Amino acid sequence: MNNYVDPEFFIAFDHYKAMLEQYGDDHLITERVFLLTLHYTPDNIKAEMNAKAKELNLLAPTSGHLNKGKPVYILEEIAKHFGISFEEAEQQLLRMMDNREKVGFSSDGILADTHVNCM
Repeated sequence: MNNYVDPEFFIAFDHYKAMLEQYGDDHLITERVFLLTLHYTPDNIKAEMNAKAKELNLLAPTSGHLNKGKPVYILEEIAKHFGISFEEAEQQLLRMMDNREKVGFSSDGILADTHVNCM
């Protein structure tokens, strides 16, 4: 089965690899280029990445879901899962949201004060 891959994916991925080598994993430029790369990543590869991340316990479990089924994560539970303070988790979330906005992506819906159906 041939899955279409947007040529922008290869450009973004090459750029990400170069920034990773030049600046390292935690640099703002590397993080922003990663977001762009992920944006262009084909859905089938994203699904494989998600499955592998779950297998390696790199994703916090969901804390519930919204009425339409969208998963919800509670920051306190994310912090606990990764063994970091709430403040550190909050700073990482805010940094990620800032990075998303800097590359032109919306952060709408990332933070919500709404009813959650707990699992």
